[in-house]
Amino acid sequence: MVRLSDVATVSFRQVTRKRLRFLLTMLGIAIGVAAVVGVVSLGEGVRTLSVEMIKDQSDLTLLEVNADIRDGVMIPITGQKIGEIERDPAIAGAVPSQRITYATERQTFISALDAAYSGFESVFTPTYLDGRGVQTGTEEVVFGYDLAETLRRYEGIRIGDRFTLLLRDYDEEGRPADIRQEFILVGVLRERGDELDLLMITDSGRTEGPFDSVFVRVESPDMVFPVVERVNGLGLASHGAFEQIRAVNQLFDIIVMVLSGFTGISLVIGALMIMNTMIISVFERTREIGISMAIGASSGDILRLILSECLFIGIAGGILGNLLGVAFAGVINSVGRNFVIAELGAGFSGFAGADIVMVTPEILLIGMVIAIVLSLLSGIYPALKAARLHPADAIRSL
Repeated sequence: MVRLSDVATVSFRQVTRKRLRFLLTMLGIAIGVAAVVGVVSLGEGVRTLSVEMIKDQSDLTLLEVNADIRDGVMIPITGQKIGEIERDPAIAGAVPSQRITYATERQTFISALDAAYSGFESVFTPTYLDGRGVQTGTEEVVFGYDLAETLRRYEGIRIGDRFTLLLRDYDEEGRPADIRQEFILVGVLRERGDELDLLMITDSGRTEGPFDSVFVRVESPDMVFPVVERVNGLGLASHGAFEQIRAVNQLFDIIVMVLSGFTGISLVIGALMIMNTMIISVFERTREIGISMAIGASSGDILRLILSECLFIGIAGGILGNLLGVAFAGVINSVGRNFVIAELGAGFSGFAGADIVMVTPEILLIGMVIAIVLSLLSGIYPALKAARLHPADAIRSL
């Protein structure tokens, strides 16, 4: 049996014997690899920019947990489930709450969040534009910034005012019977840019359910998705800014997959070039292969020889393809960055100086693996054809 080192030496000499053919064949697979590296790097770069934008503009560690429907059955938020959520080591705070819709006497509708205010503060860490927080079990309320502006302008409600709200209820005969409730405004929150700006916060002192949501504060953004998985395991549904990141990831997975499919055409062409080159090489060396087999080389030796040549082509093509891919990514980043960011919208204007491509070691490794695997696959047929030659027929062929 011929040693692998000898096979490698003979293969290297063979592929470099006709340098132009070797260069063109290697270039065929390299262009495909470069296209894959460039496209995937662009997708990863834009994906990263999108996720960073979401992190900058959203509170990623804030989750809202709601009851969910599984197989047509409503799974409620029970005290046991709330306890399990609160005991999760990755959760910094949790507050059960109930949403209530009120209306002013002028029919301005108000969405209220009734929750233990101490828990509310641990989850939302509110800051006040004016006033203070509410005391448990009282008629005191806090307005979000936008709600306070709306009610001050149209209802004339200001800090310290007592006002009446209507809660829609129904009598025994099903007729509307509004319940009048009085409240005192004791605080207005600073503008946050989230849903809290539109809510009225109360604390009725409720300790028992029903609760329709639990607001959760996660220790860090890195722990959000594991927490979501554990909450979903309780049969509940989680909502928050993480859904935007998940949607972005799914979208760019599809985009990269589709674009990679188009670039895959160049890889197929490169693979066919390798197969064609090796078939021609086997045909040209039929007599040489026959002599080698006549003096003791086995079919396995010939098979390894041809595949080794393909391996050298794949390695060289992968290296060149990665270099071209990095250069291609650099061109995209320098020439197409402003165009891409403009197409993505004003929300990405803050990333005008950032890289829109991300060439990672993993991407380069994938490019190298693709080149090697395609080269070896392309060489299987020529290698089998050469290994099956009969020595006597091969020697007489030329």
